[in-house]
Amino acid sequence: MHYVTILWSGAAAATLLLAMVHAAIWATDRNARASLALSLIALALVGIAYTELGMMMSETPDQWARWVRWCHLPLFFFFAGIAWFVRIHFGTGRLWLMWSVIAIRGVILLVNFAVPPNFNFATVTALRPMVILGETVSVVAQATPGRWQLLATLSVLMLIAYFLDASLTLWRQNGPVQRRRALLLGGSLLLSVSLAILLTQLVIWRVVDLPMLITPPYLIAVIAMAYELGRESIRANRLSDSLSEAESRLTMAADAAQLGLWSWDSGHQRVWATDRARAIFGFQPGEQIRGDDLRTHVHEEDLPRVREALRKSIEERVKFYIEFRAGPPGRATSWVSSQGTAEGEPRGPIHLVRGVLRDISEQKQAEKEAEELRRAVAHSGRVTMLGQLASSLAHELGQPLGAILRNTEAAQMLFQAPSPNIAELQAIIADIHSDDRRAGDIIDRLRSLLKRGQMQLEPQSVAPLIKDVIALVNADAASRHVELQCHVDEALPMISGDRVHLSQVLVNLILNGMEAASESDQPQRRITISASRSIDNALDIAVADSGKGIPDGVMSQIFEPFFTTRAGGMGMGLAISRTIIEAHGGQLWAENAPTSGAVFHIRLPLAQGAA
Repeated sequence: MHYVTILWSGAAAATLLLAMVHAAIWATDRNARASLALSLIALALVGIAYTELGMMMSETPDQWARWVRWCHLPLFFFFAGIAWFVRIHFGTGRLWLMWSVIAIRGVILLVNFAVPPNFNFATVTALRPMVILGETVSVVAQATPGRWQLLATLSVLMLIAYFLDASLTLWRQNGPVQRRRALLLGGSLLLSVSLAILLTQLVIWRVVDLPMLITPPYLIAVIAMAYELGRESIRANRLSDSLSEAESRLTMAADAAQLGLWSWDSGHQRVWATDRARAIFGFQPGEQIRGDDLRTHVHEEDLPRVREALRKSIEERVKFYIEFRAGPPGRATSWVSSQGTAEGEPRGPIHLVRGVLRDISEQKQAEKEAEELRRAVAHSGRVTMLGQLASSLAHELGQPLGAILRNTEAAQMLFQAPSPNIAELQAIIADIHSDDRRAGDIIDRLRSLLKRGQMQLEPQSVAPLIKDVIALVNADAASRHVELQCHVDEALPMISGDRVHLSQVLVNLILNGMEAASESDQPQRRITISASRSIDNALDIAVADSGKGIPDGVMSQIFEPFFTTRAGGMGMGLAISRTIIEAHGGQLWAENAPTSGAVFHIRLPLAQGAA
């Protein structure tokens, strides 16, 4: 019996059938790229078995050397296919290693057909017969290895390194499926390729007289890959019914909560999504979705934030939460919140993402309307506050305007004189100019506080800001016989804030302080405004009064809307002030001074670079 011929022919026939089956699987499901890779590997093994059988049946050294030359053609596709299969199925491994192996095998293939008799041998001068499994076959007896044979050895060693790197990376992902796949499939590939290289190198370097025997160890690798894919198919079929029922229940629960479920497997380029998730992204029910389609349906301005959130989830092994805009390209987008988990290498590609989607467009619109309402309430608070200052401001404006009128009358009298005093006229004009600028400054401060617009956070110097506020309330303080003291260092770092809104907060706190100081029985009524550097890259502003202080029973309520201790008060000033400071990323709180009176503290972040 010719057992060698039967076994090698049977191996070729079995792998050919395997190649046809997996080619058909890929033809029905173009996402089954692992089946396409296995089909290519199986076809290549058919060629390897055929040429290897030709070597063993050769009658002359030249005939044996020609079969070795033609064996390199299926070997190239075997190496390329098996490297591609690992990349697809594992989703791991360094790409440069994979492409280096394919490139080196390509160079070997070209050189193999360019030099006689083949790449592996410089000369083949004699064969000898050997009996294997009861059949007589030919083995090389005298030959000289080729000068570039070490390049072929290097390519196989790099392939082994690639398998080892991909398997270890997959093992470190700690999932039971990943670890089983790394151990069984990765171990089988490492064993078969290592055994094949050992046998072939021993023959090429003339250590032993044996046939090449490439087919048996490579057949182990093909069987392991076919088993892995078949096992997944069987497992998928077993779970199909139960998963379908579980998916229906989960989808029903998610729809009831107005949530969309989705997952993306980058290794197989598969995206699964419920109908609600599809609608949120802008896909039609039943439409096939790929990973690239997901990227194009995320707003281009938000795509970097989404990628960063997924990368952070992988590196820190935490759930991601991100809000972004999604929708078909060129059409209206909706705001979406998504949370879930991402898996992959810390500095490599993303392998798997699972998440929950929720359309928050209405919530975003409500937040926008609330922001508009907040600005309107803040503006109303400024108008009300300026109403309280109206009489004092009228008095302060009346002083420069009255001085301008009197200086103008004096100038008219001087002009009626036969010889007007020019020096006196110049002094009068200088006074008119000074009073005019003083009135203009008052009007500008009023105009800025009456202006209604969006908050603009810009670098602000604290000292000029506080001095402008003091100038605005100075007349009212004088009418109440309240002394204003300011302790602010000009060299303090700049803060990040909106000048108008911060002025509103300071004016409101100073007015409240003057109200408290006026009701106090202290002989000296005083408001002290100070500013100092905080220890945590922030700046503190304090407004202290000499009043009676805040009663302990109402300390926790003073910042609540519509709470007031003054007759006729609206109870909105402190609530608006805290909202404004928190919108700046700061804090506003109050406490009683050790001696008497209350102190209101404002903590604001420093401008970028000011620290």
